[in-house]
Amino acid sequence: MTDKQLNSYLTFRLKGELFAIGVEKVLEIIETTEDHTITNLPKAPDAVEGVVNFRGNVIPVVNTRQKFDLENYQEQERFVVMVLNLTLGGEEHIVGAMSDKVVDVIEIVEKEIQPVPEVGKGYNSDYVSGVVYRKGEFVMVLDIEAAIESDEIIQLREEEVEESNEQDGLIAE
Repeated sequence: MTDKQLNSYLTFRLKGELFAIGVEKVLEIIETTEDHTITNLPKAPDAVEGVVNFRGNVIPVVNTRQKFDLENYQEQERFVVMVLNLTLGGEEHIVGAMSDKVVDVIEIVEKEIQPVPEVGKGYNSDYVSGVVYRKGEFVMVLDIEAAIESDEIIQLREEEVEESNEQDGLIAE
């Protein structure tokens, strides 16, 4: 039956709230350790925490707490980086997204997902595609590409291109 279509979602927590994103977008979960840390970038957009090494590639990491206007991470607070393969601006990009912790992979019947209710301040409903009630709590299903594809990543990509062009110019002289 088509109205029983199941999709898999990775659930994760941010400041006690439960969120979900489609598992097809998740490449890997990186535990932050001394060997795997985020390097800050000078002049990076506010929501970009820095960069991390992923399989030999440097990828930007978005601070999702900051993106969703939640209390920022404290210096010694633990978190994980969800490495995501997203389509941003019509192109595929690998981007990291910080999370307090990954909870589980769940199956959701599409018709279970309810529309986001109109609320005042709080979460930007542009980033939440729906809400599901599971095991006594709400799970906010994210449109992670809408959340990440903001001006921050586009600005970061433009700055990387400008820096690369400037370096090429210095070498050519």
